[in-house]
Amino acid sequence: MEQFTEKHKGEIVKRAIKKTGYQMKAVAKRLGIVRNTLYTKLKQAELEDSFIIRVGNIIHYDFSEVFPEVYKRVAAKFTNSFERIYPDKSVVVPDAGELPLYDYLYKNPYFCELQVLREKYIKLMEDYDKLFKILILLANNNESVDLKKEIIKLIENERKED
Repeated sequence: MEQFTEKHKGEIVKRAIKKTGYQMKAVAKRLGIVRNTLYTKLKQAELEDSFIIRVGNIIHYDFSEVFPEVYKRVAAKFTNSFERIYPDKSVVVPDAGELPLYDYLYKNPYFCELQVLREKYIKLMEDYDKLFKILILLANNNESVDLKKEIIKLIENERKED
């Protein structure tokens, strides 16, 4: 039997911040609060819609898949819900203090490309680490002195390059 569990919005937002690679201190600064206040807020199961949207805008993360209800409520306040809306200060709009809507259709192409490259880099580094460990095991298990010397030389060259 499937059990109904409510979403812990604070935990979901916290994981999204970590996933995007932003530091909590930087996010807190952009929100205009101190880091401890941010951590306290993220411990709450319920968060304000505006807070979720502000964090999404700061970290360039689309929360519309996780919290579609938040975006539906906020979108109802604006006339065009399919664009990222920047409140125009010259026009008085009800709830102009409401934050811009980060819609799933808006994506910064440079940020998306950076995320793809970041994932590729992490994968390559993990593969490199695995291969290096295998090479060390082979050298230690192998009686070949020449292979050990080559590996030691390779390690020394790597350290010099760093």
